[in-house]
Parts: sequence; C-alpha cells; structure tokens
Amino acid sequence: MLSVLSIVHAQNRKISGFVFSGQTNSSLENVNIFIKGEDIGTSSKSDGSFSLENIPFDDFELSFSIIGYEDTSVFVVTKDIQISIGRIYLKLSVLDFEEIHVGAHPELGNIQSLSNISLSGSAIQEKMKGTLAASLQNETGIAITSMGQATARPILRGYGGDRFLLTDGGLELGDLSQTSGDHAVSMDMSSAQSVNIIRGARALLFGSNTIAGVIDIKKNSLPELQFSRSHFHGVLGASNGDKSSFANAVYHYPFKNNQITASALSRNTGEQITPKGALKNTSSINNGFFAGIANYSNNGRTGISIESLTMDYGIPGSPEGHINGVDIEMEKITQKFEHHRDITFFPNFKTFDLEQRFVKYEHQEYETKKTFAAVDLGQQIFSLQGKFTGEDRVVGSLLQYRKFIAGGFYWTPNTDEINLSLFGFREKEFSLATLQASTRVEYLTVMPETSTQSSVNINQEDIKERNFYYGSYALSIFKNWQSWKMSSSLMLLQRAPGIEDMFSDGPHLGSYSYEIGEPSLGLELTQGAEISLSYEKNRFASTLTTYSNYSPNFHLSSKIGDGYVPGSDWIEWGSGASGWLYKYKMRGLKSRIYGIEFDVNYKTDFATISADYSAIIGNNISEDIPLPYIPPAKTRIRLAMGKMKNFSPTLQISKASPQNRLGEFEQPTDGYTLVDLFGSYDLKLGNGSHKIIFQFDNILDEVHYNHLSKIKLIMPEMGRSISIQYRFLF
Repeated sequence: MLSVLSIVHAQNRKISGFVFSGQTNSSLENVNIFIKGEDIGTSSKSDGSFSLENIPFDDFELSFSIIGYEDTSVFVVTKDIQISIGRIYLKLSVLDFEEIHVGAHPELGNIQSLSNISLSGSAIQEKMKGTLAASLQNETGIAITSMGQATARPILRGYGGDRFLLTDGGLELGDLSQTSGDHAVSMDMSSAQSVNIIRGARALLFGSNTIAGVIDIKKNSLPELQFSRSHFHGVLGASNGDKSSFANAVYHYPFKNNQITASALSRNTGEQITPKGALKNTSSINNGFFAGIANYSNNGRTGISIESLTMDYGIPGSPEGHINGVDIEMEKITQKFEHHRDITFFPNFKTFDLEQRFVKYEHQEYETKKTFAAVDLGQQIFSLQGKFTGEDRVVGSLLQYRKFIAGGFYWTPNTDEINLSLFGFREKEFSLATLQASTRVEYLTVMPETSTQSSVNINQEDIKERNFYYGSYALSIFKNWQSWKMSSSLMLLQRAPGIEDMFSDGPHLGSYSYEIGEPSLGLELTQGAEISLSYEKNRFASTLTTYSNYSPNFHLSSKIGDGYVPGSDWIEWGSGASGWLYKYKMRGLKSRIYGIEFDVNYKTDFATISADYSAIIGNNISEDIPLPYIPPAKTRIRLAMGKMKNFSPTLQISKASPQNRLGEFEQPTDGYTLVDLFGSYDLKLGNGSHKIIFQFDNILDEVHYNHLSKIKLIMPEMGRSISIQYRFLF
C-alpha cells in the first residue's frame, strides 16, 4: 500500500521480481516493497509480482515486509537500467505479525514523518525487556525514570509524566502511570508486537499532550488481516539479573469470515540484583489474558475484545521517604470495540474507523506487611472515537468520560471529567517541499465532589468545577533532494492540568511524598520547534536533529523546603516509626527544554556500524536554575553483525556523562560506561519458526547510578545480567 511520495530521480530505471513464501512456495500478495531512503515503494500483486520505476542509479537497499514473515532486505549492486531479481523467498517469523498498515491511522502509513522511532519484528524482540521503558532505553533521546524495576517509565527528550502520550493502538492506555513515579505502566512487553514513537504534525491525531510525542504500542491481539489458517505463537524467557521468568502464548483461529484470538501471559520477577547486592522489595508478579473475535469482509472488519492485567509489585524503602517500603496492587480491565470500513461516498477519504473503549483501573498502596490500603486510587474511562482517513488527510472526533476515585488517606476528591476533541490532519505536496498541518481543539470540564471533601492544605471554596477550552496546532515541512532530506516542525500545544495537579492533598506512600495541588492552575502552553537534516546514500546514513521547547506556564511539583522543618517541609508517617514524607507543592513557572540528537551508521557486506549521541538542557527560567530530573548526555556505539549461519549478534557500548546541572534538592550523578551484547539465533526444528534471543547486559558488572532514579541513594542499577527468550510460531 506504499506509494511514491516524491520522485527524486527522473531517469526511468526499473526493477521487477516476484515474492514467494519460503514455507509454502506460494506467491505472496500485498507485500510491502520499498527502497530505503528514497520514499519509493509498491506492493506485490496476487501472483507475487512487483515493479518499481524511477529508482536511483546508485546502489540501493530493497526492503520486503508483510504480516507473519520476517522483514527482508536485499542490496542491489548493478548499473543496469532494467533489473530483474527473480524470486524473493520470505521466511516465517516468530511474532513478526506485522500489520500492512501503520499505527492507528492505517491509510497514513506512507506519509513522511519527523524524527520517529519504529520498532517491530526482530528489532523489538532483541531489545524487549519486562517494561516498556527498559525496552526503549537504547533508543536516541530516551531515558528511564523509576522507583524500582517494575515502575520504570520512559522519558522522552527530558519530558515525563503527562507531556507525552502512551497509547494502545491509538487510544490512551488508561492507567495512572503518567501521574506519579510509583505507578507502573499497565503493559507487559511480552505482548507487544510493535512500538512507534510519533512526533510532528501527525502526533496531534492522538491527543494534545504530545510535547515530546506519542508512544503507540501495538499488541499481538486482533490482527487487521485474517490468517488463512490457525496460528499458535508465543515466547518463554528468563533472566538471572532479577531471577525472573515469563511466558506468553497467543492463538489465532480463523473460521469462515471470522477469527478468534486468545492469549495469556505470566511474569514472575524477583528482587533486582545490583553489583552491591539485592534491592529489597522490588519483586513483581504480572498476569494477564486476552480474548477477542473479529469478522472480516471484502470492505472492512469488526472486532470486540476483553483484556485483563494484574500487577503486584514493591517500592523499596528510602531514607528520603517511607523507610519500610510500599507494596502496590494494580488491576486493569479493558473492553474494546473496533469497526473499520472502506468507503467511497467521500471522494477524498478511503476509510472510516469507529473505536469504543472502556477501561477500569484500580490501584492500592500498602505499608509493607499490612493489610489496610493507605492509598486507594481508581478510574473508569469510556472513550468513543470516529475518524475518516484518506491517503493524505484525517478528520475525526473523540468523546471521553473519566471518573476518578481516591480513598484511604489520599484526600484528592472524587472527580468526573468530560472531554470532547475535534482533530484534523492534511498533507500537501508542492514543487519545493511537502507540507503537513494538523490541529486539535478540545473542551474539558472537571467536576470534583465537594460534599464529602476533607482537605487539609487546600481551601474548601477553591475546590470547584473547572472548564477549559483550548487548541493545539502543528506544522511540519519536508524537503527531499538527491540523497538529502530536511524536515522541520513548529508546534503550539496547550495542555490542561490533571485532577491530581489541581486537587491532590494527602500522603502518597509509593512516591515518598505528601502531595499538594494548586486548584488555580491554568493551561500549560508549549511553543516548540524541531529541525532535522538527514543524508543517506548507498550504505551510509546520518541524521542531525535539534529541538527547543518553551513554556511560559510549566507545571512542576517540587519540595516546599529543604526537609529540615517538621510539619512544614515534611510530615511524620506512623509517628516516625515508618518514616517521613516530604511535602510537594504544584506550581507554574517559565521553562525551556532544548537538545540535540545525532546518529550515523554504515553498512558493510557483513555488519552495520552505528553511533548516536543525545544531549538535553532544561532550565527553570523563572528562578534561573536548571530543571530537575533532566537526563545526562549519552553516547552509544554499536556493531551489528549480519546473519552468520542464522546467528545475528550486536555489540553495544553506552557511555553516560556525569550530570552536574542540578535542580532544587538534587544530587549529582557520576558518569558510567556499559557494555552489552544481544542478538538472536534461528533454529531449524521441523515445522514452524523457532528463535532464541539472548541479552547479555552490563557485561563488566559496572556500578552505575541512573540520575532519574528516585532510589539512586539506596542502590545502584542492575549489574551483570543474562536473559534468554525462546520464540516460536506454528
């Protein structure tokens, strides 16, 4: 379904061939075929044939991808005008059920994108760990914040919390991971099929909280295409770094025009092992299941599903907070309905999508070895989204209702939210450049309960209904010439404060804090700009990106004092027997976050050598000091070997610089260097596909501390660790 976005070579050079299944020796239809770096592509016909015109005269890399098969690339080294490569055989893949369409807007799979990151197939399998953050930590511009391994959450370009979106197939995950560092992301990565980080104008299709972008996770649930036969695939794995083991199994059963999908997962993780010993109270248990059915027709599909995930995990005690640690229990149930239809009644639109989702999330925090929940949080979210999509445009709307519930000693009022969003996207090609524009306008009403409110630090009369009207806008420009590509983006984004930002008042054990909101918070405005320059020719590629974001009203929760005034700066919890909690107050200030990213790679006949560098600066302009929790500069070098008798290893060296630019009450962090080795081995075991994936992390057992960790004063990060996965497909 790929199309030619721009033709940069006028010469009529052609390449043709056929695509076949290596398993069945039958032709493959609708295989995505494109020339890397040239935005030239097509799809194979019913007999497996394909043809591409106006291809470059230089050597080039031809890529093949389709659901259920491994992504395959072929280097073409010839000066011929008419090139015939004959038959290309694709190999069945383990969990490489790649959808032909990309993300939540399938017809937009062929548009140009800005500094995006896309992981699927082998790329995500070889980097996959238990959490999303750990799986993405080796991508440019991404860091980790955590209070233990279960709570790891990604930081994008210095932004965390509610300043980027975590979505499941285009709609928000529906947990509370964005509100506090102790709330785990409700996602076990063993069920992830692909992860896409989306920036620029396209990001506003997902929501307004996209300052740093969108992380869209696609699971191995209901596929967009029906299989011709039943499939059973899964993964088994274990690691000595935290004494963990996990399993995930998925079964697809097609019958007539329908397909049933069912899956189950289980993960048991022990305490995190560091070079200085075990980090107590960091174990976790994840269990989940999925069941769904989809109906397929010539012009669409309709599916419904139910999913459940439970997570029990610990937060270690800390001298900066709750001494004895905290145990957390989380449960999320998700019901989905999806309807996709090809349409012809609007000339500029090809598809209509209707998505309905209901999420019920519950979260309890316990003092270690106690049965009464000191903090009880929950929410219910109902979402209904409809959109029309064409090759170069999208229009749609989202209606969302959220009910937030708090209990225990956490005195945030129960609150209802209603949000209505209208969004649109348009791409237009001109002779000089390609232009993308998007907009999203929203109405949000926040209705807290006041009759039962018992607030200590917030005036009763300040807890009242709030209404927000706001809009966000983004513009992206792309210019391609010969081997160069320039892309840039301007954005004006508005973000409404969250319920917790405005009305929190109470002890939050898991985050070592007593949280106080600010009911008068206004909209957070961000003015952002990004520019990127890429060069790709033959086997060499490089990209330089710089960005800058300014906010005149940046919402920040920070300590009231330095921690030496009892009752004012901190409160005792449990009469001092269990520890104390620092007071944190929400406020608004002026801020600027800017940075640079650079990557380069070169492909030889037997290996790919690559390197990347990223650096971020965050400033609290109001007080002329650095912003807290900004990741240090990082450099990575990789040597990825090509397949050697089914064996594909990658050696990686990562160096983090010291972080001495400190916000209020922060401690400096030393730099460190890590050496990692990961890869895969394809097994020949009769029918199906079988793969062994290994990860050998921190080979030198380096003692290192993550600047963004809220428990770095207790214990360093994980030491030497070996992980093994076995993936299979029948």
